[in-house]
Amino acid sequence: MTSNLGALRMRELRRTLKQAELNGYVTTDRLEQRYLSGVDLSDGEAVFLITPAQAYCVTKKLIVAKMAPAASFIKTVDVPFGAMVDGALKLIRQKKLKRVAFDPAKVGFETGELFLKHKLVRTASLVGDMRMQKYADELACLKKACQIASEAFAEVKPQIKTGMTEEQVRRLMVIAMTKRGAESIPFNIVCFGENTADAHHTPSKTRKLKKSEAVLMDFGCFYEGYTSDMTRSWWHGAKEPTAYTKIWNIVESARQAGVKALRAGVSAGAVDKAARDVIEQAGYGKEFFHTTGHGIGLQEHDRPILRAGSSDILEENFVVTVEPGIYFDGRWGIRLEDSFLVTKTGSKKLTQ
Repeated sequence: MTSNLGALRMRELRRTLKQAELNGYVTTDRLEQRYLSGVDLSDGEAVFLITPAQAYCVTKKLIVAKMAPAASFIKTVDVPFGAMVDGALKLIRQKKLKRVAFDPAKVGFETGELFLKHKLVRTASLVGDMRMQKYADELACLKKACQIASEAFAEVKPQIKTGMTEEQVRRLMVIAMTKRGAESIPFNIVCFGENTADAHHTPSKTRKLKKSEAVLMDFGCFYEGYTSDMTRSWWHGAKEPTAYTKIWNIVESARQAGVKALRAGVSAGAVDKAARDVIEQAGYGKEFFHTTGHGIGLQEHDRPILRAGSSDILEENFVVTVEPGIYFDGRWGIRLEDSFLVTKTGSKKLTQ
């Protein structure tokens, strides 16, 4: 992530503060801090205070050098270890800032109580709303993360043989994604047979692939802080049941319907409805029990959520998944998922 685009995001937040008639915003959340600064900090390493005039990083001496890439638009304030929250509150008093906000969903209970005691005001998703629309540097990282996952699957799928365990296949995916530049693997679901009906199954070290049964893999990786997400389902071996082929085609039709509905200006709920209607009309509404998709970015499950009734409006440069599924408990399940960049006129598939 480049620092100049971090500076742009900081300016955008300042405009948001002015529109909301706020004198500042405090965040202790590492993902918000990375988004605003371009610097990858760990939990508890800093407190950011952003005002309409200046951005401050209140941190311990050990972290000062780490903030150097953002020095042109964030002033680093060095405080003793454990005094970062107090340091930010002291700055608020020194600058005589009257209305400073924090997001209660992004701080711990004790910190939230302390902020309220010092007259800070609650606000929801100030940075979260900004994060849904991706900048050029973010899109580059997301595209690369999707490329890594796609290429890794293309390498591993031909290696999957009867007798292998779910865990063995999971490890092959880890190796394939890591050697292509993935910095971490947040999730890597491998399911055989009846386990494919468990939407978020944990790969087993003992469950071996039989010569003829269902397989489902849901995987992604982080690249430069940004994630990918894709799911593939297929029948391993000969004698694919007619029922499996039928359901796979229904899920694929639902996926295509969701993708067709994707474009800037459409609600998240409308995309969910487009995919869900296909499955419900086929008579399997009860077997599709999760949302149609979600945003991806600094988190593998991010906003917006493509769920029934959601009024969130998709905008250009949002990146979301479309992933309908049908599951028969104790038998097998099918989910098909790709990641998409929302455009003015439609979408562009990022996973291949």
